[in-house]
Amino acid sequence: MSRACRLVIVLTLITVFVPSMPPAHAESGESTRISNPARHHRTGEQRYPYRDKSEYILKELDLQPGNVVVDIGAGDGWWVERMVKFVGDSGVIYAAEVEKKIVDELKEKFADTPQVKPSLCETDSTTLPENSCDLAFFSQTYHHLGEGTRVDYLKELLTVIKPTGRVVIIEKYTEIGLGEGTHGTRLSRLVRQAEEAGWVPVRLELMTGTYHYIAILAPKDLFPPEPPKKNKPGKGRQAQRPETNRYTMDSLETVQRRLANNKAVLVDVREKSEWDRGHLKDAMLVPLGKLQSGDKELIEQLTKAIDNNKILYYYCRSGRRTLIAALILKEMGYDARPLSEGYADLLKAGFEGNK
Repeated sequence: MSRACRLVIVLTLITVFVPSMPPAHAESGESTRISNPARHHRTGEQRYPYRDKSEYILKELDLQPGNVVVDIGAGDGWWVERMVKFVGDSGVIYAAEVEKKIVDELKEKFADTPQVKPSLCETDSTTLPENSCDLAFFSQTYHHLGEGTRVDYLKELLTVIKPTGRVVIIEKYTEIGLGEGTHGTRLSRLVRQAEEAGWVPVRLELMTGTYHYIAILAPKDLFPPEPPKKNKPGKGRQAQRPETNRYTMDSLETVQRRLANNKAVLVDVREKSEWDRGHLKDAMLVPLGKLQSGDKELIEQLTKAIDNNKILYYYCRSGRRTLIAALILKEMGYDARPLSEGYADLLKAGFEGNK
């Protein structure tokens, strides 16, 4: 038998007897049917087993040239080194750490990579400017945030991340027997904290063989409220309710004139942390979160401060939360008119700021 024939036979046997391996990034594309009982057994590198899934994770991040990313708790820069290839020369990766020693090590490591900006951050803030990042990334670092500060930290990220940006969190799935120790976060706890802070989970997935999950969050502002149901005439009070999923048609010039003539009131429905970083002059803070929870103190304050005969013009960061507030404020009897322009847009349009 010739040498060529023997080679063909060997290759054929390999094809028949060696099972095909799924691609490394095929998590979302795989069926959840458990045909192999050992499928979810813990495998991979001991400390960061999900690094074996880096191709899949980077695919989920879907970074584009020019994107700005903050890696919160960048550590040794393992993920920074891989993400920088996707953002290109026009992008930026902030490698954020709370220890100056680690920041100095990152500066040395990435001295020849100008897109990487090692930065010293606070334990409760990235210290980055508003609307500066497309994505915030936590790789097994979210649980290091103080238990009582996580919601506030996520709220702060709402101001740092651009209106269409995302937060990606990789954590060990602990507390229900999947992982040992406390270096992780129960998934239900993360979802609850994210929702309280104004984020919506758009993808949650357990990475096979790692006991870690990936959670991808988007701003709640991107999800406008559903239009109210249209009842048949005569079927209760809601039949007469005007539509509330529309922005005001009043021009900004009209808004400014009515405010100047004391015929209208300006309301800020962002959260307190956003307000503290800057707000419009003479605006009244009415946080949407408190409004939704029916905070008695806030409702009482609102009733005393605002005459029902005055128009309420209100704003948020991008114009989405105003639509949600409309459902509540109109139900309270106010002439509530949501502005489509966000805080930054109103400043550019000539509204005076007040820090």
